[in-house]
Amino acid sequence: MSAAAELAALLKAPQAGLRLIHLHLGRLQTAPSTEQRQSIRQLLRTLGKQADAWRLFDMANGDLLMLYQGLADTAAEAACRQVTGLLPDPPPIFEIVDVAASRERLLCYLDSVSA
Repeated sequence: MSAAAELAALLKAPQAGLRLIHLHLGRLQTAPSTEQRQSIRQLLRTLGKQADAWRLFDMANGDLLMLYQGLADTAAEAACRQVTGLLPDPPPIFEIVDVAASRERLLCYLDSVSA
């Protein structure tokens, strides 16, 4: 099962308080190196240890998504700012969304990357 299909299945019946970090790495003019992606993943794993539940998803278009629950938005935002500091051309490449409020938009995005 692809990451998009797996995440879409989880989003069909989201739990209360579920949030998502979307790192739009596929939009960057210069794709992150393997070393940069590993550093980003490690930073998100460290962040995930502070959450009640979390999971990372590598998307086919190069984006990286983290589904989590039980983590303060300030901690998520701080981690995202650290990610942008690791990149050579760091535009605002992240968003943090409430899954229940953004479910339809997220499902449309997942359809687009799996097509």
